[in-house]
Amino acid sequence: MAGLARLTEHYNAKYGAADFKSVTPVPLVKHPKDRRQLAVSVASRQPGGRYLEIGAGDGGTILPLVDLYDELVGTDLSSVRTREMQLLFQHNPRVQILQNNLEVEGLPFGMNQFDTVAMIDVIEHLVDPIGALIEIHRVLKPNGRLIVHTPNIAKWTRRVRLLAGYFPSTASYQEGLICHDGKTPTDLHDEGHLHYFTFRSLRRLAVERAGFTRVVPCGYGKPVLCKVWPELFSELSVILYK
Repeated sequence: MAGLARLTEHYNAKYGAADFKSVTPVPLVKHPKDRRQLAVSVASRQPGGRYLEIGAGDGGTILPLVDLYDELVGTDLSSVRTREMQLLFQHNPRVQILQNNLEVEGLPFGMNQFDTVAMIDVIEHLVDPIGALIEIHRVLKPNGRLIVHTPNIAKWTRRVRLLAGYFPSTASYQEGLICHDGKTPTDLHDEGHLHYFTFRSLRRLAVERAGFTRVVPCGYGKPVLCKVWPELFSELSVILYK
């Protein structure tokens, strides 16, 4: 519990100075070039029903989906981000925003409630990713899908770093000690990333431990190799089907 409280403190401080007034919808594009574009692209396929995003951040990935789903729910661990998203969507009756700690409280929904769930850059921060996937599996409808994005520890750039004897950090520089601005020390090692995954490890975890029946990898990025060989050239994005 102390570790979870420390993570909550970290994210409230990190996002306390964020400018939520300038939030814009993530564009829906044919060829996604980053993780948020990919999440929106996948979520826009087979629209309708209920959508849940865990760790919805600034709400930018929910905005382009508002007219595609009957009901949308966004959750976040941070009280700062929850409050700002509530203001962002206060006039939209289709959207509900909740502060929720998945690992402490579980999800406040019954079984078989959602058609699509998204969890973008969240699973690597969880203390118990297996338990979280089991809980998400519970609230998904039969044949529902979970969109997951997380850094790929087996990406070629990280393999080279590891080969050279350096820790292949996934959210910061200088082996997890310096923030992305290149000068500020991190207050949590590698910005709070606790677990590291490959396509294979996440697939086995989802199927063998959490009960998902099918896993579809989704490579993204500008080079063609990101799509044809995502295990080596792309970050890790998958669709998990119940």
